Amino acid sequence: MHRIITTIYWLLALSYITSTLTTTYSWSFLHKAAPILLLGVIVWKRASLSTRWWLIAGVLSSAAGDMLLALPLKHSFILGLSAFALAHILYSKFLFGWRNLNRLNLLTVSLFSAYLVVMLFLLLPAVGSLRLPVIGYFVVISVMFISALAANTQGYALRLGALLFLVSDSLLAINAFITPLPLQSVLVMSTYYAAQFFIVTGCIQLVKEPKGD
Repeated sequence: MHRIITTIYWLLALSYITSTLTTTYSWSFLHKAAPILLLGVIVWKRASLSTRWWLIAGVLSSAAGDMLLALPLKHSFILGLSAFALAHILYSKFLFGWRNLNRLNLLTVSLFSAYLVVMLFLLLPAVGSLRLPVIGYFVVISVMFISALAANTQGYALRLGALLFLVSDSLLAINAFITPLPLQSVLVMSTYYAAQFFIVTGCIQLVKEPKGD
């Protein structure tokens, strides 16, 4: 990714993260989504990017999720959760063409399964009526994560992005349902912006490499 665009992305992300430590303002939902929308422009400009529409749609769905969670709507959490769930489905669809299940190993799958069991054990008693949406969200983010691990690429950006997305969502869930975290907005948003950056970077790198069987 071009150095200038990368710099702009991180400046936008840093400015929003910093703003979460101060007073809220009416257009914060646009500020929050601005770095992700920039990623969408980057993918759009990659005219030769195979099946780029799935990736663009995933990025735009993520931006919609950012705005929905930031807006003072009655059902903003469910709407935002749904948008991010759709983003994970679209990312998974993009990655499907580069799947190579031989890249998965027992240790990684076992560790991820243990993570899921622990998170659901902690969250389900605390989420009340949101139990089904939360379970559904963990299903789709699991599909995205496994798809990233199974992608036929020699780079690490994609896997790092998927891992950081798990970290960000886990921190968000723990803060929302289990216990407040210090500087939660900084922790959640910094890992989130890094996750999106590395996922898109990894997907762009992916198309330059052979597809899986």
